[in-house]
Amino acid sequence: MRRFLDLAFAGPVLLALAGPTWPFAAEPATPPPVTVRFELNDAQVKGRALEGVAVSVSPAAGGGEIASGRTGGDGRWTTRLPPGTYEVSYRLEGYVPYTSGGTEVREDGQLVTVSLSRLLEATESGGREVRIILNWGSRPDQVRDADSHLVCPCNAGGGHVSYRNRTHEAADHKVELDVDDTDWGGPETVTLTRPVPGTYLYWVHDYSGPPATLGASDVVVRVVIGAEEAGEFRVFKGITRRAWRPFKAIEVGRDGRPTLVRFTEDEIAEAADLAVPADLQPPEPVPTPAPAPSSSTGWRWPFPPFALLAIVILALILKARHRRRG
Repeated sequence: MRRFLDLAFAGPVLLALAGPTWPFAAEPATPPPVTVRFELNDAQVKGRALEGVAVSVSPAAGGGEIASGRTGGDGRWTTRLPPGTYEVSYRLEGYVPYTSGGTEVREDGQLVTVSLSRLLEATESGGREVRIILNWGSRPDQVRDADSHLVCPCNAGGGHVSYRNRTHEAADHKVELDVDDTDWGGPETVTLTRPVPGTYLYWVHDYSGPPATLGASDVVVRVVIGAEEAGEFRVFKGITRRAWRPFKAIEVGRDGRPTLVRFTEDEIAEAADLAVPADLQPPEPVPTPAPAPSSSTGWRWPFPPFALLAIVILALILKARHRRRG
């Protein structure tokens, strides 16, 4: 009896000394790091790689810097990170500083393409200039060609700027698509110079079409007003529409100062960010119809060729049997 009591007392003590065990679940293991390549280029000049960009990576959930470095002559910097979401900052003299708060790392060999906008002159007109920068994914299963579209509020002709009409200039204002990228990644950059008062409407259109979709292509749109990053917008996962409006509008007041107007949560819930006026949206590609059957009214053999061959063979067999009997 005494031995039993000793064991009954010693059991809990040993468990306490050993620390928590079953039924407590073990903490999940951190996924192994993967290789990630960051590619930095100029938002206004297609193909211009940016050397010497300082890149700093921190967990999006908080915490200190876990990786940093500078891009080489090819505009690329490579590091290894566990899959997750990160805050990544980019700094280069002469360019607008940029910090992305939602860079997702998912797979080994992932390429993150970022375009930096050059600093504008410290003048009143420079402070009113707007740049809208579009980047997207570089994998073959993502949208190959995403297009920027912007409509100027002036009533002059040619106010719809896109790959079809890259420059709109009237009176003393100008809208220009600086770069039109057709083979993954971006950038596509729209610049508003001395914008006129009114509402500018912008959207992204998936030109290359299915099977890839905007919602699976890491689409990011940034708005730079003067020398400041005014906003960053990432496409919602799962969007299958071919058009997406990352923000509601660029509003320019009578004093000529532009303001970024975002969608409210209620407007997004009502899919207002997927609505583009029908007269402005490029037409969807029309599938090529299958060739229509021949409309000939002439006489046709009622049996398919293989049936005709079977009939001929059967006739020969019957004829051979008839000769044997004869």
